[in-house]
Amino acid sequence: MIRRAVAADAAPFAALLRALNEEPGLAPERITPERVRRDLIEDPRAIVLVAEEAGEIVGLATAHPSYDSGHSRWGVFLNDLYVAPGSRRRGIARALVGAVAREARAAGCDHLWWNADAGDDLAFRFHRSLGAEEAEVTDFLLAGAAFDRLAA
Repeated sequence: MIRRAVAADAAPFAALLRALNEEPGLAPERITPERVRRDLIEDPRAIVLVAEEAGEIVGLATAHPSYDSGHSRWGVFLNDLYVAPGSRRRGIARALVGAVAREARAAGCDHLWWNADAGDDLAFRFHRSLGAEEAEVTDFLLAGAAFDRLAA
C-alpha cells in the first residue's frame, strides 16, 4: 500500500533514508526521525510517501514542486526513491513513482523530474522502463563553506 507519511513513520522513514544515503561524501548520520518529521512529513511543500507491507515501511519517495521556466510549467522534482533490498523487484518503486505522478497531476503539474547517480545502470534501466527520457544536464551542488561564502 502506498500512502502519505505521518509523524509516526518518522523513525522507520529515517532508517530507510540513511540506507539510501550510505555513500561517500554524504552524511546519513544527520538523518534523524526529528528532522524527517519536521523537514519532510510536516512540511506542506513536500510530497512524502511510504510503501507499506504487512505493517512495515519498505519504501519511500520524497518530492517537491519545481518550476520549469524553459517550458513555463510547474512540475515535481522526485528527490528520493528507495525500496528496501528485501522488497525490491515487486513493483513498489513503480507504484511510488506513480503515486508521486498522481499527486503532481492533482496539484496542476504536468511532469516529474529526477536524477540518478552516474553509473547506476540498474536505476537507469528502471527509469527508462517508466518511459522517462534522459535530459542532458549536469547537476551542481553548492553546500558547506562555499554556500556560506556566497550567502554572506
